[in-house]
Amino acid sequence: MTRICELSEKKCIPCHGGISPFGENEIARLLKELQSQWLVNELGHLYKIYQFSNFVDSMDFANKIAEVAEQEQHHPDLTISYGQCVVEIWTHKINGLSESDFILAAKIDGIIGANPLSA
Repeated sequence: MTRICELSEKKCIPCHGGISPFGENEIARLLKELQSQWLVNELGHLYKIYQFSNFVDSMDFANKIAEVAEQEQHHPDLTISYGQCVVEIWTHKINGLSESDFILAAKIDGIIGANPLSA
């Protein structure tokens, strides 16, 4: 079993604040565990762009993300446009990244499978 599967098998834990966001070392370690093309943007949020051949496929993917997000009670920002879905994840209560963000990212990658169509 790969590490990405280990992350995707965990549950997101609701954050009630009062904890510090992950530092650079912890973020780097968990990015490696994702084993995909997730990046950290200038705001310190995880993000990834998934490419599709049309608008409907982008929307279908976004709706599947919504189902997972509701199950996990951890909600990403989604930007849908023709042929792509941009996913941005962070823990709002701490304005940074926590393990739950990486768990959600792994679960989102699992929607597409082992070969996501990401840019």
